[in-house]
Amino acid sequence: YIIRTWTFIKASSWSATVPSSVKGLLGACVVIPCSYNYPDPQISTTSFTGIWYNKNNQVICHSDKSQTSGQFRNRTKLLGDLSKKNCSLMIDDLQQSDVGPLYFRIEIKGYDQYSYKNNKVSVSYKLTAMMEFWFMTTEGENVSASCSVFHSCPTYPPSFIWSHSGEQHDQTQQLHEGQWNSTSTLTFRPNHSDHNKPLKCNITYHRGLSLISEAVKSVSFLSHLIKNTLLPVGGDQETQQPLT
Repeated sequence: YIIRTWTFIKASSWSATVPSSVKGLLGACVVIPCSYNYPDPQISTTSFTGIWYNKNNQVICHSDKSQTSGQFRNRTKLLGDLSKKNCSLMIDDLQQSDVGPLYFRIEIKGYDQYSYKNNKVSVSYKLTAMMEFWFMTTEGENVSASCSVFHSCPTYPPSFIWSHSGEQHDQTQQLHEGQWNSTSTLTFRPNHSDHNKPLKCNITYHRGLSLISEAVKSVSFLSHLIKNTLLPVGGDQETQQPLT
């Protein structure tokens, strides 16, 4: 008797995985995470062209930069390796007109091409960024002050500068839907001369957007963020928002 065993493997299909929407800070950058798949071509494929379109079918990003529409040419970039099915897109200097919806198209030389119009992503923007700032301090003991902010551009994470010297540790954590959280922790030993002096955490985004958090620290108390200021790029005016 001859026993034959058949193994059935489900073929891949034209599919893409993107968040339904991402949120970015106006004037900063935003990254749209994207992966795609296609049916097994049964041949060797080495040449891939990736294209992103907006709702007006403008080419907002193209593997061949010269094919990108002029208003997007220096603001968009494909971050992923298309041969590894990564189609992630970065939009720099986010503008109100970038809201989308956007969709991705792949062209595989010698095989096929496909537009993932059923996998569109919208981009929303915010004018200011909110942050958290907290610390506990007791005279003569080490203090750990933390400053945390959400963002959507892991390619250019925000940088932190503290007004007090000490040991600084920064880290970035991926959340969901294209959102990230960056936190800076400063450890130092306060003394009596620090009483009622402001402790500032200055966060700078890509392209110069700056967010300043300030709190007053004194001996033996827990302090929360009391001022949140966003400085627009190239602007002289400040927008202050007291937090509750």
